[in-house]
Amino acid sequence: MLNFSRIIKNKDLRVTLAMIIGTLIYCFSVVFILDLGEFYAGGVTGVSQLLSRILQKLGVTVSKSIFIALFNIPLFVIGFRGVSKKFAYLSLGSILVQVISVYGFEVMRDKAGLDLFAKSLGDEKIILAIFGGLMCGIGSGISLRSGASTGGLDIISQYLSFKKNMSFTSVSLTIDAIIITLGGVVAGDVRIAVYTLIRLIIHILVLDRIHTVYNFMKIQVVSPKKEELRQELLARFNHGMTIYKAQGGYTGQDLYVIEIIVSSFEVADYKTVIKKVDQKAFISVAAVKEIDGNFNKNVIA
Repeated sequence: MLNFSRIIKNKDLRVTLAMIIGTLIYCFSVVFILDLGEFYAGGVTGVSQLLSRILQKLGVTVSKSIFIALFNIPLFVIGFRGVSKKFAYLSLGSILVQVISVYGFEVMRDKAGLDLFAKSLGDEKIILAIFGGLMCGIGSGISLRSGASTGGLDIISQYLSFKKNMSFTSVSLTIDAIIITLGGVVAGDVRIAVYTLIRLIIHILVLDRIHTVYNFMKIQVVSPKKEELRQELLARFNHGMTIYKAQGGYTGQDLYVIEIIVSSFEVADYKTVIKKVDQKAFISVAAVKEIDGNFNKNVIA
């Protein structure tokens, strides 16, 4: 008999399932919502949409899944050589799911005639932009919240952060600006660019509410088991910590407060280890706006 509790607690399985579910939601949104409104996603998917649509206007039909695969090949190599093998393999899994699901959804829409929103929302551009941004944000957020890689520009993000100490924001915004501008030009309608911008804003807002994977977090632990926790956390992780004495206000018990700064995707693992050492430990987690100094950066995977 399967031990479902053990399966659910398996980190690699949770990450993989979240990556698959999140990617399916994202690709569904691109094919059935964004394509219907002639809007564009960001990053590699948006560039793939753009090229596919340009060729379509020239009378050549090429699935955007082909371009997603081609553009991600060099990005996979960058992730494999410049970040980590595990991160690269997780990215490859996401890329494969994207390619297969985008192609499958296109076949369902174009060959099987299953265009789910064409009749009800086909002319409602603003609703499609909002709905598309919402669904894309949810799909990306599910993947990132669990610590999964989404492939594409997420690989570049990790590489720039860990190898070049550069911010990824400017690169991402530049690519998205190009996609938005060219999308309006290809469509011959500035409204497409505006709707795509609305979709992008909604996407960012939703993603931020669900999870922003590159945030820093402060974990504060209150426990009498200072030495056990210190040894276990140092053995399992590569972040330092600050420890100081405290006293329980209700019990008067001598306690210790342990503070650790981590990347947001590491929080779940820390909580699991802490609870194994002290089931009664009090744990609080708070966002950290900025850090300055020595901090070991770890890859998502």
